[in-house]
Amino acid sequence: MDKVVVRTKSELKDAVQAGIKNIIIQGDLAEKVNKSFKLKKVSKITLGILTASLAATPITGGLSTVAAVPIATLTGLEIAIILAIAYLGTSLVLSLIKEYKVVKVRVQTGGKEMEIELEKE
Repeated sequence: MDKVVVRTKSELKDAVQAGIKNIIIQGDLAEKVNKSFKLKKVSKITLGILTASLAATPITGGLSTVAAVPIATLTGLEIAIILAIAYLGTSLVLSLIKEYKVVKVRVQTGGKEMEIELEKE
């Protein structure tokens, strides 16, 4: 299969593990993935700090904004980006940014629905 449309984290994870060439991500997940691609621009030191900080954060079903503030201070990343990465999981985000590039980002009128298309590099 060359192309797949996903709306959930588990569908995205399955698509990445299957090595799908083109992945179209829709909805809230698309916004989180789009934010997570900002990690491509950070240094390896910042990436290491972020990974260690997220690993040390207690698993409570999600990272709170309060817990994200010290991580943002250490890394210089926006809290929204840290929360997106925490939601997706660092291993999935690292796989995405290493193996895929963003081809298209579409936002519906009013900015309520986003779609992002990734292509395997």
